[in-house]
Amino acid sequence: MIKFTPLLLFPLMFLSLNADKDILFSQTSNSSCSVEFRELVLEGLHAHPSIEMSREGIKGAEIEVDIAKWGYYPTPSIDYSVKSKDKNQYLIRAEQPLWTGGKLDASYDKAKAIQKEANFELAENRYRLIDNYLDRVKEYLRAQDKVVVLNKNKREFYKLSEMLDRFMSAGELSLSDKNLLNSRISHLSSDLIITKAKHKVAKTQLEILTGKSIDCNINFEYQEILSAHLDVDELVKSLKDTHPTLKIMDAKMLLAAAEVDGAKASLLPNLVLRAEHKKGTIYDDYKPGEETIVYLSFNMTTGAGLSGLSKIDKTKIETSRAKFEKNTKFKELLDFLMADYTNYITASTHVDMLEEDIKVAQLIFESNERLFLSEKKSWIDVVNSLSELNKQKINYSELLIEKKILEFKIALKTGRVNLETLEVTSDL
Repeated sequence: MIKFTPLLLFPLMFLSLNADKDILFSQTSNSSCSVEFRELVLEGLHAHPSIEMSREGIKGAEIEVDIAKWGYYPTPSIDYSVKSKDKNQYLIRAEQPLWTGGKLDASYDKAKAIQKEANFELAENRYRLIDNYLDRVKEYLRAQDKVVVLNKNKREFYKLSEMLDRFMSAGELSLSDKNLLNSRISHLSSDLIITKAKHKVAKTQLEILTGKSIDCNINFEYQEILSAHLDVDELVKSLKDTHPTLKIMDAKMLLAAAEVDGAKASLLPNLVLRAEHKKGTIYDDYKPGEETIVYLSFNMTTGAGLSGLSKIDKTKIETSRAKFEKNTKFKELLDFLMADYTNYITASTHVDMLEEDIKVAQLIFESNERLFLSEKKSWIDVVNSLSELNKQKINYSELLIEKKILEFKIALKTGRVNLETLEVTSDL
């Protein structure tokens, strides 16, 4: 078995430390260019399959409205019957509804409700896509900023390494002190590799959402949206009044109400004005002739047994179900909003605290460094204080990103973000 002596181990660790620098200071992406987060999202909002699907749904709903609207106009029909060469008949008819008990209105209201639902589904898909972008860009920015902080941290450790080498040459520090420092650097290197992998994954996910390769750094332009004193009641009211998912529930309630009206109208009679022009005959007892008549037609049906009444009861149940569904969905959305609000307040508070903690940690590190040179502090005190300083910097960078994203998410949930242009109304 080969045994490594301290003299052999030291140059090996030195080589590993230098090789580490190649990985350390490599860039996570092309820093020579940048692309705005807003531009990426707008591209996704324009071409994402879910958005295209919703647009097609709107087109179909508009056609349904046109179909329902034409129900108010006369309905022409042509009938040609043949019994033999001499026995045939033409019948041209036009029917104009005069009164249907509300059937036509219910049909039109149903089509309009479906159209509203389709429009709000497009808004909801935009909302979900933006929210998805925010989740992905949060991971991207956290990893990107952490890489920057880790690089700076390792530079500080390399400076300590150079100082340590001078003390070792003078015989004042031992190889164990060098091993301690190299261990901290190796830990940072591992953390850096993992963070770069997370950055790559987040970038790939954004590319999938956008549908194209992203070769530049993503810039999230931050603007202050939320005021220092948030009114929670105002947030809840805005959520209830503007969220596209709740608007879909409103459209479903309108649809259910139209279904009730239609079920009730089906029990009422129809009064139709008919105009007919008939030429020829297919009956042996009648001579071929030509006739034009105009008359009123009255008809009604209640369905088999009491099925018409049962249908009314069923549609009323659907109306109640739609109301309960909206209340359930509102409670779910409210829970998400309150979670984001709580996390935002927590992040904002901790960001301010960490700013002060970083200042204190910086002073402690500088003090330990000076005291070490005057032999009043140990080498491990210097290394530990630098590690603590770096830990605080990483926590600060992650919390700062968390705060910015949560601020945008709260604005999104409360209708302060234009779902087509991503413009933000900062009046919260």
